Amino acid sequence: MFGVEGGIALAKTLSVLTHLTEIYMSYLNLEDEGTEAIAEALLKSATSLEVLELAGNDITVNSTGKLAACIASKQSLSKLNLSENELKDEGSILIAKAVEGHDQLLEVDLSTNMIRRAGARALAQTVVKKHTFKLLNINGNYISDEGIDEVNDMFKDCPDKLGPLDDNDPEGEDFEDESEEDNGLESKLGGLKIKQEEE
Repeated sequence: MFGVEGGIALAKTLSVLTHLTEIYMSYLNLEDEGTEAIAEALLKSATSLEVLELAGNDITVNSTGKLAACIASKQSLSKLNLSENELKDEGSILIAKAVEGHDQLLEVDLSTNMIRRAGARALAQTVVKKHTFKLLNINGNYISDEGIDEVNDMFKDCPDKLGPLDDNDPEGEDFEDESEEDNGLESKLGGLKIKQEEE
C-alpha cells in the first residue's frame, strides 16, 4: 500500500521514464491525489505507453479529468484497467471520450466502478466501433436491465468482445441520477427527503 505520498513519489520517477511502455500500479491505495500526480507526470513522459493498470486505488470522478487527459495523450495504449474504483457514470464517460481516437486499443476493464446505464452505454459506443478491439469488461456495476439490453444490442454483431454482465446489480443504482429513466423513482426520492427532514 503505497498510499497518496507513495503515488506522488512515484510520479516524480515516472516523469523522467520517457521510454516506459507498461505501468502496473493496481491496489496501491493511490486515491485521487496520488492518481492526479501520476497522471500529470505521465502527460510529459511514457509517450509510447501501451498498458496502464490502476485498479483498486479508490479513484473517483474528482481525479478522472486529469487521468482522462493523460489517457487521451497515449495513442499507443492497448490495455486499460481501471477496475474496482469509484468512477461512476461521469468518470466512465470521461474515460470513454479519452479513448475515442485510440486505434490500438484492445482491452478496457472498468468493472466494479458504480457505473450505471449512461456510463455503460458511453463505453460500449466508443469501443464497439474499433475493429481490432477484443474485450470490454463492465461487470459488477449498477447497470439497469434496460442498460444491459442496450449494451448487448450494441455488441450483437461481436458478442465475444463484451465480457459477462452477470454480476451487475440494478438495485445498486443511485435514485437521484436514475430518476429521469424511471418516473417512479421521483416519488421514492420525495419520500426519502421527507424522512430526512423529519429526523
